[in-house]
Amino acid sequence: MALNCPRCGSTIQTSPEREWEFKAYHVTRYQCECGDKFNLYASPHKTFTIPRPQALKGFCPSCKTRNPAHAIYCKNCGTKLPITQA
Repeated sequence: MALNCPRCGSTIQTSPEREWEFKAYHVTRYQCECGDKFNLYASPHKTFTIPRPQALKGFCPSCKTRNPAHAIYCKNCGTKLPITQA
């Protein structure tokens, strides 16, 4: 199973930074190539990430670069960024 960053969608290929137990969950912290960190909570009944996946304005769908919220084009590759509703 591939693990993707909940913010930019890129595949996580590095080892976890840290692991611990919290209540009924095994928690694993990862860092994405874009610099964001997120926790993967896993139990036999439920698995989720914090921060949770969401459509954030400013992430390029082509190269996964984080751009300013007001950007129309990616500062790295020039791809037109999708318009998101607030």
